[in-house]
Amino acid sequence: MRKLPILLSLLLVSLLAACSSGPPKRIFPPQASLQELRVQDDGQWVVHIRVQNFSTVPMRFSRLQATLTLAGQETTRIDIDPAMSVGPGSIEVVQHVFAPPAGPRTAVSDAFANRRAVRYQLTGRIASSEHGTDEAFDYSSALNPVPGLTGVLR
Repeated sequence: MRKLPILLSLLLVSLLAACSSGPPKRIFPPQASLQELRVQDDGQWVVHIRVQNFSTVPMRFSRLQATLTLAGQETTRIDIDPAMSVGPGSIEVVQHVFAPPAGPRTAVSDAFANRRAVRYQLTGRIASSEHGTDEAFDYSSALNPVPGLTGVLR
C-alpha cells in the first residue's frame, strides 16, 4: 500500500518534467571567416567561407553579403544565397569563385614566393530566413601558404 503513493508521486513528477519547455532558445550573431583560398590554374580564385552559428538552435542562412580585403586591398564582393542550414554551435562552408584584381594577385604571389602570411579582412552581413535576422560581421586574420599544396592558403 505504501508503494502506490510513491509511484503516483514519481509519475506526477515525470509528467511535469515532460511538459517543461527544455533549454532556452538563444539567437546569437553568426560569424564568417575564410577557411581557404585556392589559386586555380586558369587564374581564378576559390575562397572557402566558414559560416559559424553560435545560436542554440539551427539557423537557415539565406544571404551572405561581404567584402573581402587582402593585404589592405579590396579583392572581391560576395553576394550569395548559401541556402544552408547550420546546426547549433556548428560550422558549414560555402565557396565563392572570382577573378582577382592585380593588387591582391601580386600580394598572394609574394606570400607564396616568400612563404609568409597574407592578412585579410571579411566584412558584411549574414541573414537568416527562419529567425528573421540580418547581422553584421567583421573578421580579420591571416592566411598562410600550405606546405605541399601549391596555390593554397589557409
